[in-house]
Amino acid sequence: MVQKLELYEDELDSRAREVLREIIMQHVSTGEAISSRSLARSGRFGLSTASLRNVMADLEDLGYLQQPHTSAGRVPTDRGYRFFIDHLMRSRSLTPREREAIDDQVRHANEIDEVLQLASRVLSKMSDQVGVVFMPTLLQFAVRSMDFVLESLHSFTRDELEKISRYITTEFCGLTLDAIHRRLVRMTEEERAMNDHMLQKTISLGIEAVNDVAPVEHELYVEGTTSMLMKPDYADAVSLRKTMLALQERQKLIELLNSCLSEDGLQILIGSETDFTQVHNFSVVARRYGSHAPLGMVGIIGPMRMEYARMAPLVDYLSRALSRKIEEEQEQQQ
Repeated sequence: MVQKLELYEDELDSRAREVLREIIMQHVSTGEAISSRSLARSGRFGLSTASLRNVMADLEDLGYLQQPHTSAGRVPTDRGYRFFIDHLMRSRSLTPREREAIDDQVRHANEIDEVLQLASRVLSKMSDQVGVVFMPTLLQFAVRSMDFVLESLHSFTRDELEKISRYITTEFCGLTLDAIHRRLVRMTEEERAMNDHMLQKTISLGIEAVNDVAPVEHELYVEGTTSMLMKPDYADAVSLRKTMLALQERQKLIELLNSCLSEDGLQILIGSETDFTQVHNFSVVARRYGSHAPLGMVGIIGPMRMEYARMAPLVDYLSRALSRKIEEEQEQQQ
């Protein structure tokens, strides 16, 4: 379940926003708690350390910062990161070399599973985080039309296949394959189906077609879990073990990515905003791919202390590259 924090830009004045932004930038870069002295040394504020301490104390009272027990400095909370992402972050553009690297990997893959695996791999390599690509079971995709070219257990004339195709398209357009399958099964018990031979054949062929094209398993490609070994956020053995085990809990990750399919655009989920990210202080940067309809999700998993301004354009560009590749493949098959 996703419960995104709702924060408004006018909750903080301009000085507090700049201090919060600098703290997050320094913390992401160093991994250290940030003190007022460190802020003063940046030369960005022209304020005394005492004045900066007052601003930091106000940010802490408002829930944007917290103070680790072993440090005089402060670090961002998930509330602080959310404000930064929504109102302060300045995403950078990918370099031509980065775009070329993504395009090259996607372009030279042939089969769809190879495309998705390479996509997760290149994303992990370029981000130094965990790269994930998710394709849900086809049962969740909505049907616009259905044409029958399969080998059936029963014989049908071309005219019968066309009539069945028109009937199913008219009656079930917009429904998912799963919903179509369930409705067809229910129809087998209805009286009109028992007395209508053509309807019986329609139902039988429809059920057969859905079973033939829709495997029940989700496809999930995860690359780069060993990158977590190098993160200071998981330096102690207990945290690292919990993190590695979490990344092996495929079902929880699938549920999270599946819930994101209904949202367009780039999504950044942090800390307490989802069950999956809360337990281990993860963040997920993700976007769905697919030109005409959402086909799946591509994303990055890493610690909350993540360089979001660099992760966001990586995920965004790879999503678009996957969409272009799939669209090209579909055009070639027509």
